[in-house]
Amino acid sequence: MELGELVQMNNEQRAAIEAECCALIIAITQHGDHGEHAQAAALFAKDGSWLRGGRRYTGPDEILKSYKRGSSTQVTRHINGGTRVTVRDEDRADSVTYYLAISDDPGTPDASLPMALKPFSMGEWHDSFVRTPEGWRFASRATMRLFERAEA
Repeated sequence: MELGELVQMNNEQRAAIEAECCALIIAITQHGDHGEHAQAAALFAKDGSWLRGGRRYTGPDEILKSYKRGSSTQVTRHINGGTRVTVRDEDRADSVTYYLAISDDPGTPDASLPMALKPFSMGEWHDSFVRTPEGWRFASRATMRLFERAEA
């Protein structure tokens, strides 16, 4: 194998890792927004952690419980902004993603749409990923709010 082929293979491998990490970010956002909390929590490694709302949750079971801390009638959607993935090696990567969270709590599970547009927070997700036997998973996630609705 020539050096040029080796470099190309490494670039392809790096691109594949970046794509898998970006897919995890999209998946956790959509699962969380649609109440698929078990699927979202399953995207974490067994010892994975999430710092959210000022508290660290460790392991998929604890992360799953963290989803239940809010109102069951709250409707939230996240808009993912730019994501930059940094591949550390074949088994580890990190990323930063900008996000905008919009939420409202109509107090009923049968809210009529459309609802009032109420931005909740804007910030960054700082993620670390690890390759596991089950595939790529979140090793850690930290939600860093930069802006927040005053009554939040």
